[in-house]
Amino acid sequence: MWKELGAKRVILARELSLKEIYEIRQKVPEIELEVFIHGAMCISISGRCLLSNYLTGRNANRGECTQPCRWKYYLMEEKRPGEYFKVFEDERGSYIMNSKDLCTIEFLDKVIETGVDSLKIEGRMKSSYYAGITTKIYREAIDSYFAGTYDRKIRFKNWKYELENVSHRPYTSGFYLDKTKLQFSKL
Repeated sequence: MWKELGAKRVILARELSLKEIYEIRQKVPEIELEVFIHGAMCISISGRCLLSNYLTGRNANRGECTQPCRWKYYLMEEKRPGEYFKVFEDERGSYIMNSKDLCTIEFLDKVIETGVDSLKIEGRMKSSYYAGITTKIYREAIDSYFAGTYDRKIRFKNWKYELENVSHRPYTSGFYLDKTKLQFSKL
């Protein structure tokens, strides 16, 4: 359908598995495919969050998501107004809807082997330091893959270490490795 409508590139949803991405590539080899490889995972269906639009007037469908899923919220039982309950708490507060951040550095070679044309790092509302370091790490990994020197035993530890030292939520591999359940990274 997108090809018939004249699309040259399609950004695939984060909810797809590597197997599904590969199957899409086989069916539409003439359309460029772009996938997310690092950053925030949407708690809704990618790009369809209504919460951002409702609370701030900024529409996720138009790339303007304000990530309200990462804000602090309180739980209040209707028969006890004004009494707030903790859902989860760490040193920064209580969070109800926070998702983990996507990180594919552990299996970036498998992402590349699906045949995608473009890799996307999500960095909305992140610092230039975060964007620079994260882009540098993935650029090195991609260059290493295409140079034939992609070796997890040697360079992977450095990439993993650097990603651990930028501001992030706990990492996940998202749906890439198994669509039926999230696979969590050991980073």
